[in-house]
Amino acid sequence: MASMKDNKDEACYFITKHSWKGKYKRIFSVGTKGITTYNPNNMEVTNQWPYEEFVSIVPNVKAPSNSEFIITMKKGPKKVDTMKFSTDHRADLLTEALKFRNLFADRNTSTRRFNAYKYHWSDNRVPILL
Repeated sequence: MASMKDNKDEACYFITKHSWKGKYKRIFSVGTKGITTYNPNNMEVTNQWPYEEFVSIVPNVKAPSNSEFIITMKKGPKKVDTMKFSTDHRADLLTEALKFRNLFADRNTSTRRFNAYKYHWSDNRVPILL
């Protein structure tokens, strides 16, 4: 396991962990070295994943609300594990976590490009590349 000794919390969010055991309130921290969850009652670390073990963080598009997201992390050389969470601040949380995606275990080295249009101040549609 990679060291999280010098990890500094960059952004923290109050979330709910969805488990087969039930739902638990947690604090989800995006740090400089990895992701950490804390018990909000005593600030004890409940889970911690260095980015080298963290595979992905994505919105749960199958959820009826726009608040769920799923994380995937390595659980050995060939296995992965997933966890489901929810928060009213999903977009902000995902944005903060994805700032570190170049450090994730299965980082995609190719740059993604999207063709799009924007409306110019003159009301003309202008093609752009995102």
